[in-house]
Amino acid sequence: MTATQFHPSVDDPDREALEAFRAGDEGAFDLLVLRHQDRIVRLARRLVGDPESALDAAQETFVKAWRALPRFQGASRFSTWLTRIAINQCRNELRRRRTVKHTRPLSLDVEVVGSDVLRRDTLATADPGAYEVARGREVDEACRAALSRLDPDAREILVLREVEGLSYEDMAALLDIALGTVRSRLHRARNELRRHVAGVLDG
Repeated sequence: MTATQFHPSVDDPDREALEAFRAGDEGAFDLLVLRHQDRIVRLARRLVGDPESALDAAQETFVKAWRALPRFQGASRFSTWLTRIAINQCRNELRRRRTVKHTRPLSLDVEVVGSDVLRRDTLATADPGAYEVARGREVDEACRAALSRLDPDAREILVLREVEGLSYEDMAALLDIALGTVRSRLHRARNELRRHVAGVLDG
């Protein structure tokens, strides 16, 4: 196994498993899969929508991680590196859908939105009671429908921030964009989500 110089982050929870893998214990990768597979599958479902396609994307994420792990230098946490692979794989899946004119909408059964995404800074309006209304089932269902209508980039930035809970700095590193770009994209995505929610409720 040819590997690059490896300097894992001292605060990486996966450091021990990574070092074991680099030392030749390929079974250590199974531990990494067990630790992260549920999170990666959930992320893929939120970004891709269709459960079957999301599972394929998650599986391909780990295949690519296995192949690339000898070149992983440890500049970031393994979980961050793996998430970046997953996001790119989901983007590939979405592009493939557009290429084959796949028109199946994002499933509303996918748990892409919950009480954790209905944050005050996401749905707040001039109406002081808007956040309280957002607790209701009708608005929750409206948010599910609205998120399914967002373009992939907007859905991606919202999921990373509001569902995965990543910091602006982590999102900038993960998406390889400037911090200011993260803020502007998130601002636009939140506005777009609010417009769609209003449209669903008014309809």
